[in-house]
Amino acid sequence: MPKLPIISIYHNPSLVVSKEALKLLKAASNKHKFKVDLIQAKSIPPTPQQILNMVHYLGNGSLKRGITDILVPEAPKASTIEEVQKILSEKPAFLRKPLIVDWSRGKAIIADPAIKVKEFVQVEGDDTK
Repeated sequence: MPKLPIISIYHNPSLVVSKEALKLLKAASNKHKFKVDLIQAKSIPPTPQQILNMVHYLGNGSLKRGITDILVPEAPKASTIEEVQKILSEKPAFLRKPLIVDWSRGKAIIADPAIKVKEFVQVEGDDTK
């Protein structure tokens, strides 16, 4: 039996949009055949390598956009990946959520509004046909 791809969600259960995104992601996982990796990222930061990958995935070719998108608006401003890594290592809550990452396809989104999950997994599901 082939191993299912993993899609991670960096989740904050106190955010309605994050709860909605998680619900949509779990529902889509059956149809599109992937495993949901739920990460309660309030206190444990992503690794430096994960941050590097997520910035690139979010930016989709624009490092500046990825750096801006990964942090909540109230976070200190960052202009390099190293600054993002430092900010998130000191205060993991500055990671914008819900952040959804498809590690195998190198794609990520901020699922706000949560309906973006449907578009994200639909596109991902189309790749596997």
